[in-house]
Parts: sequence; C-alpha cells; structure tokens
Amino acid sequence: MNKDIEQIEQHFEELAKRWPDLYQKANVDYFGVGIGWTGIIDTLCSLISYKVENAKRRLKFALECPESSPDPVYIPKLEKEIADALEELPTITQVKEKYGGLRFYVSSATDEVYNYIDFAESMSFRVCEMCGAPGEPRSDGWTKTLCDRHHRERYEESEPYVDPVPTGSPKLAEE
Repeated sequence: MNKDIEQIEQHFEELAKRWPDLYQKANVDYFGVGIGWTGIIDTLCSLISYKVENAKRRLKFALECPESSPDPVYIPKLEKEIADALEELPTITQVKEKYGGLRFYVSSATDEVYNYIDFAESMSFRVCEMCGAPGEPRSDGWTKTLCDRHHRERYEESEPYVDPVPTGSPKLAEE
C-alpha cells in the first residue's frame, strides 16, 4: 500500500511540473485518486491551461523571430494576454475519488472550465482508477471504478463479510 501512495505522489508531482502555472495556484498538496486517472487529469489540465500555453508559444515565437511581426506593440500585447490568461486560471481546491468517480474541485472558474471538468469526471466512470484500462463502477459496499483484473484482485483480497446477527429464529430459554 505504501508503494501505491508513493506512485500517486509521484504522479501528482509530475502533473505539477507539467502544468506549473495551474498548480502554482492550487490549494491542494495531494491527490486522492489512483494513477489510472492520470491521463484524464492531464488532459483536463491541458484544456484548462490552453490559453496560457498558447499565448506563451506565440510569445516565444515572436521573441525568436522578431521579423515575423512588424507591429512594435505585438510583444507587449502577448505579455498582457499571458498575464490575463494566468489570472483566469482557476484555483484547484481538491482532487479525489467519490462514489467511484473523479471529483475535481476548483474555485473561480469559467463555465468553459466547469464543462471540461464535467466531461473529465464523466470519463472517469469508464476508466479503471488503478491502471487506466477500460473499467466500470463496481460496488461491494464501497464503489470504485475498476477493470476486470483489479475488480477480481479487490474481491480476492477482501475478507468475507460475516453477519454479526445469527440467522434463524431466536431460541427461548425454556426451549
């Protein structure tokens, strides 16, 4: 189990390095999800960060090839565009699994960002949280979205449930 936590922490750090502008504003220091959803979360971060990343690419090109734009205020416009896009980034407040699905909570987001989040959360119900293979919600008292293999492993590892209340009719003292 400790190895699983280390892997989750490693994936969180990788996402934070890949999307530094987004995670710099984050108010969360861990993920409460398995590594199987890393692809969904990475894609979601890409969509949320698109405006910032696009403006940065355009600024880099303008700086490397100044002859590409005769407009002398083009670079300051791009710098302002980056600053505005950074300001628009939402603050990630929590990332976890709940009722078998991804929950990605943010504050100060646009409707567009909330639509991306809704889509990512709906995709999580089709992807195994443990490995990223196709999966489905499975319940044995606690719902998790798992592939057949991880569902079988989870079932084999779980202790059989023993009802503490004896079945049958109660015996009276004089019986």
